[in-house]
Amino acid sequence: MDVSPFPHHGPLEPGQLPAQTDLVDDLVQRVTERRVTALLGPRRYGKTTALRAVADRLDDTTTTVWLDLYALASWSDLADRLDRSLAAIGGAGSPSLHELAARINLPLGLLAIELRKPADQRPDPILLVQAQLDLLIEASRTRSIVLVIDEFSGVVGVEGAAAKLRTGLQHHFQEIGLLFAGSEPSTMQMLFTDRAEPFYAQADLIEAPALDLATIDSLVRGGFDDTGRSAGSIAASIAEFTGGHPHRVMELADAIWRRVEEGGTASEADVALAISDVMAATDAGMERLFSSFRSAEQLVLRLVAQGETLFGAYAGSMGLSNGGAQHARAALVDRGHIRRVGSRIEIVDPVVAEWIRRRFG
Repeated sequence: MDVSPFPHHGPLEPGQLPAQTDLVDDLVQRVTERRVTALLGPRRYGKTTALRAVADRLDDTTTTVWLDLYALASWSDLADRLDRSLAAIGGAGSPSLHELAARINLPLGLLAIELRKPADQRPDPILLVQAQLDLLIEASRTRSIVLVIDEFSGVVGVEGAAAKLRTGLQHHFQEIGLLFAGSEPSTMQMLFTDRAEPFYAQADLIEAPALDLATIDSLVRGGFDDTGRSAGSIAASIAEFTGGHPHRVMELADAIWRRVEEGGTASEADVALAISDVMAATDAGMERLFSSFRSAEQLVLRLVAQGETLFGAYAGSMGLSNGGAQHARAALVDRGHIRRVGSRIEIVDPVVAEWIRRRFG
């Protein structure tokens, strides 16, 4: 059987989601011009794929350092992640990062061993982070470097970490290209727009876009055509169900593709069956996710999925007070589960919304 042209497990490699070309072009221009930029968007919305494409585009001329701060737990955790990020590209350039690190007695790739020593023998992680940033700055004198910090909102988990990164890099934004990405919209907004935060007004904020109908049509037709099938007119149905959510577009397109034999044409019946396939495959995960929400958050999600108002008689009859609705709504927006679109609120993930509708009617 052919390999599906619609991969959707984990971040995609550059070129697997050509729909993000405009976003990638914009980010490449920004980082080339050394304009600090933060890319905001829900989880599984194509941000990491876009950043990988940026790195791929710059590969011949630039060294990209990847730092993932998801669920950052401590200063030692930050130092360890920086160490692994720097070690991953340590042999590139002349002098290499390993050679520069050796000059300041900072062996790369070995910090995890040091951190397992007894407390009185461990290096100070805050001093290590400063030394790692100094190393990065020194390396930027002999090569072009871009630092990509993914899930930057995780920095709030370690007191003082954002300030350390800011003070370590602030005078070198013209030497080191800097790209941030994050999946918690309110936290990311706060980190760059709150005057009390170290990175206040230090980055342009860009929203990761949903895929429009023309893009979805091109993507789906290309995948079907390349594997000896016809997509027919299913693009509109995919766009309607997914709302352009990049991951869900690929997932549903894959489920439809698997139902169409080589030489066949996809139909609306295939779309309906494929949606059921996706819902069945994700049911257990949706159950666990929904169970993880607090009671008021579950009620808000149910009301939003059903197109009901969060305030008034119906919400009250379900046991949701106005205060409870406001608090739960704010929490869900903060964590990127729901968002405001004009005057209405919608669930970000269409599969979550559909699961709730099917589960609760």
